[in-house]
Order: sequence, then structure tokens, then C-alpha cells
Amino acid sequence: MSFVLRKWSDSPSSEEGGSPLRCRDAVVKQREMLTVEMISKSVMGMASRNIDVVYKQGEVGAEFSSLVLPEEGLFDYMSRPLFKKLRDSPAIWKAAFILIKRLFAAAPTILTPMTAHRIVLCAYLIAMKATTDRVLSNKLVSRYGGVALTNLNTMERHFLAIINWEVCISAEEYSALDSVYSLPLASSASKRLATAILFAR
Repeated sequence: MSFVLRKWSDSPSSEEGGSPLRCRDAVVKQREMLTVEMISKSVMGMASRNIDVVYKQGEVGAEFSSLVLPEEGLFDYMSRPLFKKLRDSPAIWKAAFILIKRLFAAAPTILTPMTAHRIVLCAYLIAMKATTDRVLSNKLVSRYGGVALTNLNTMERHFLAIINWEVCISAEEYSALDSVYSLPLASSASKRLATAILFAR
């Protein structure tokens, strides 16, 4: 099956202020960025509970820990080009967040400011494999994510072991997140409310 891409004019319509496709894409992009923003804030909110936890080499959880506190904020990290390669990225992020919450429930101290970036990367990798037919290789994910391939493979195995390989996500779990993302996006108050709802669930 072949697909033909239609070329739309770059000049906005004088009557509508732009083509329907461009307007739709702008809304989709806005929702994608809000998805990443809310999840990054929620993950860091959970991680902040363990701000004093430091894993030593050999301890369970040490494989997720950076040697130093990452300078790059989690939101910026989650906005890297890697996570925009798949058109299903927003859905994958929702699944990844659900997996992170399962990890946090099973091992409450494993998510810290030192481990958040790697746990997010690993959760995205697992969620991608569990929810879409088009997946990126571990090698590519490790390169874009700034983690050695052997470390990523180890983290993936340990993540799955901690959540007891429970990677299936129900329609109810997706719906719970979708109810948050359906909030109006215009005001900062709406964003704070959506983040609070995500964090509480």
C-alpha cells in the first residue's frame, strides 16, 4: 500500500487563518508538549520524595543512578529528538508514565533525582515495545538517550523484574490519563491542575 502526501500551501488562508491541517497539527503539538510537561513534573514530584536517597554500586537501583545530578532538566530530556521519532509518542508517554507509577509502587525509593532520567528512558523503551508495532532499537535509544547500550539492557531487565513483567495497560488506565489531557490548555492554572491530578493518581 502506498501513501501520497498532499502538499499544503505555506500561506495561511485569509478567511480561516490557516489550513485545517496546520491548525490541527498545532493543537496536536501543543497537547504533546503538555503531555511531556505534566509527566515530567509528576515524575520529578515523585522523585523529590527520595531526594536524600543515594544508591551505592551493587545495590538494587544503582543501575538507574547517574554519577552526578543531571544538568539537563527532565522536561528538556524528554523533549529530545529521540522521543519525537514515533508518531505515537504521546500514547507511548502515557504508557511509560503508568509503568513508572508501577515501578514507584513496587520500589518507592528507586525513583530519585539521580535516577529519574534513566528510569524515564527505560520506561519509554518498554512502553514503546508494549504499545506499538514500530519500535526503535535499543542501540538507537541508548545513543540518543546518552546511556551505554549494556547499561540500558541491564536497566530494562531490572525494570521489568521490579514490576513483575506487568506491561499490559488497560483501557481504564488510559482513560484515566485521557481525562486529564482533555482539560483546557490555555491557562497555567489548568496545567497546574492537570499536573496535580496526574500526581495524585
